[in-house]
Amino acid sequence: MAAFDAGRHEEALAEFESALALASGDAERMAARNKRGVTFVALGRRDAALEDFCAALILDERFAPALVNLGNLLLEDGHVRDAIDYYEAAIRADEKYATAYRNLGIAHKRLGQRAESVRYLRAANRIEMRNPPKRFKA
Repeated sequence: MAAFDAGRHEEALAEFESALALASGDAERMAARNKRGVTFVALGRRDAALEDFCAALILDERFAPALVNLGNLLLEDGHVRDAIDYYEAAIRADEKYATAYRNLGIAHKRLGQRAESVRYLRAANRIEMRNPPKRFKA
């Protein structure tokens, strides 16, 4: 994550590929595929990202980070209502996944649904206050 956060996406890609090769279980494989998918997005390789997010969901169809990332691809392409479906699925899978609420709020804002947007953005903030996101150390 340190390489990704520093904008060294090619280096991050190599590290996530190594993590995937060394993964010892489905949870590790899902996490590595999801992070590698995010890295592919940063590198402009959306098809590869889509493949990784879907591969993670084959291992667990309720893996909230991959559901959110698929929603993000849809949102970027202007398919707001479809993105909302993925964000809602992520929330059903993990009601404490703040990113899903935040992105759902953003999607509702794009539709001009201010009240819904504010509700979901506030929910994201409440969740993060109770459960601060974990960061990987360099």
